[in-house]
Amino acid sequence: MKGVTVEKPGAPFVVVDDLEIPEPGDDQILVKSIATAIDPVEGYMQGTGLLITAWPIVLGCDASGVVVKAGTAAASKFKPGDRVCGCTRLGIPGYCTFQEYFLMDTNLVIPTPKSFSFNEAAALGVGAETACLGLLHGIKLEQNPTPKDIWVVVFGGAGSIGQYSIQIVKALGYKVVATCSKRTADLVTSTGADAVIDYSLSEDEQIAELKKITEGKFFGVWDSVAKTEKVGRRALQEVSSYKEGKVYATTDDWTPMENYDDHTTFRVELGLIGRSEEEMKAARLLGDSPTLNEDIAGDIKLIHDLAEKGQLKPNPLQVIKGGFEAIAGAFELQQKGTKGGEKVIVEIQPE
Repeated sequence: MKGVTVEKPGAPFVVVDDLEIPEPGDDQILVKSIATAIDPVEGYMQGTGLLITAWPIVLGCDASGVVVKAGTAAASKFKPGDRVCGCTRLGIPGYCTFQEYFLMDTNLVIPTPKSFSFNEAAALGVGAETACLGLLHGIKLEQNPTPKDIWVVVFGGAGSIGQYSIQIVKALGYKVVATCSKRTADLVTSTGADAVIDYSLSEDEQIAELKKITEGKFFGVWDSVAKTEKVGRRALQEVSSYKEGKVYATTDDWTPMENYDDHTTFRVELGLIGRSEEEMKAARLLGDSPTLNEDIAGDIKLIHDLAEKGQLKPNPLQVIKGGFEAIAGAFELQQKGTKGGEKVIVEIQPE
């Protein structure tokens, strides 16, 4: 089959046509890749070899497509023709999405919401699943829609994870204040944020804004961009009125961090999705997500249900046509940055 490979760390993307079609295991499905998202993790993997288990490797972990074959146990859940999406295992041959067909573990599959196109669904997995891990399993928000006079602080509201985070927080009845640029403030507000803070302000100014907006009524800070540890912890220490139960949750699972007496730290480790307990123990540096696969499997129903109700809407997209030959250019575009909150999607092949 056709796909896009990387020969070694730092090597360019190369289109090939001699890849073997993987065979699904008992509780797996084989999916025809229709559209794939370009995520920041692909840049880390290509440049450093992070999470790669064998070379050469096909990258891509966030996609949508159509089931073409199901394993024996999987056949009771999915059938050929079903539209599916989600995040696959990272860096393991057979599971990567920059190829014609890829494997998915059935407990980690999101049935594509009816209102989502293939392109929109391709951006759902990593963004929504990461948001759930940080908010539900890190900060431990209550999963009921009752309105609450409690704020959640989201750093990075315009990114894919940030946009889904805002919508999930609102669906669960909390208020949300998010940081973003002046350029993306309207997008973040339209996504559901009750208030926004310009991330170009100094740390002291951001802290002052948080005090004014929230009056200290928050116990959770969610750093969805892995760049705001200092100001995020200051918010918990200097602004939050809570005496216990405070959490700093982050997508940064690689930077050494200190322990704090007044709040806990939770690191999302989505890169280990789908791996066995033994593989996780070998790869994990921090161990904040011991039940990662079980957590994601449980979150999928919430993600799907909110999307079906219209409470979880897709990211704005920048769609690149051209199939496998367009992957390298789309990757460069993602690295440079899009024009405000857009997710880069490549249309791989027709349905």
